[in-house]
Amino acid sequence: MGSDNHPVREVLRDIIENSSISAEQVKTLEDFVRQDWVIDKDEAKLLLRVNHALKEEHDGCVEWTSFFVTSISRLVIFDMNSPGEIDTDEGDWLAAMLDEYSVGNNSEKQMLLELQKLSSSIKGKLGDRIQPAQ
Repeated sequence: MGSDNHPVREVLRDIIENSSISAEQVKTLEDFVRQDWVIDKDEAKLLLRVNHALKEEHDGCVEWTSFFVTSISRLVIFDMNSPGEIDTDEGDWLAAMLDEYSVGNNSEKQMLLELQKLSSSIKGKLGDRIQPAQ
């Protein structure tokens, strides 16, 4: 998400240090991501780290949950390599990220439900954990 002195870095540091997020901070993150409409694995990993730092405290910030779910889904489902499905590389990557950053909070649960709902198939290690909704 930009260089170390990019303004969004300050917002991210503040969120992680304080284990809290506001609708205004979510808007800053959304505005940054929407500059190129592309979320890459580094940005997604940062969002997973933010969610990990928030634990359960942010469950009242619906803006965060919506942004988090949409961003991760866009990366693994709505990509050009395997649109509509989570391929083996994506499934292995997301499973590894969840092994490292999972907290089981509402945002994470909603993300997993959305992935199940939107994916035609889920491969890799993530597929071993969850399957698309039938």
